[in-house]
This record gives sequence, C-alpha cells and structure tokens, in this order.
Amino acid sequence: MKKNFTLDAILFVSALICFVTGILMDFHAIPGGKEMRRPFRLAHTYSGYVMAVGVILHLFWHVVRRGKFSGGLEKCFGRWSRAR
Repeated sequence: MKKNFTLDAILFVSALICFVTGILMDFHAIPGGKEMRRPFRLAHTYSGYVMAVGVILHLFWHVVRRGKFSGGLEKCFGRWSRAR
C-alpha cells in the first residue's frame, strides 16, 4: 500500500508540474525572454520524464506484482476471439 501511494503521489505531482508548465508555455504567460522560459521548459521536460518512468513502474507493479490486468485482458481477448 505504501509503495503504491508513494508512486501515485509522484505521478500526480509530476503530471501537475507538466500540465501547469505546458499551459504557461503554450499561452505565453511567462514574462521575460528566453532566460525566463528556460527553467519552465526544463521543469516541463524532466517532469515528463519522471511521469513516463512512473507510469512504467506503475504498470509493472499492477501486472507483475498483483496480476490485476491478466484476468481482465483474458476476458476481453477471449470475447473478441470467440466473436470472430
């Protein structure tokens, strides 16, 4: 439970940073020149990297450790294969 909560918190914070910095950069809401935009661009890029690694770890946690996807995927693919 603690590992899953920590991973979810990291994913939430990195997604929030990526979202906010992306909106600020898209609408040109950052005053100043390129020097002022650089920290926002770096925060956006690296929070995206953290989020990508977090998603991979999150999926790994669910698939390997808990086996939650295996039953649901078998049901879905089983239905689709029988329909053909």
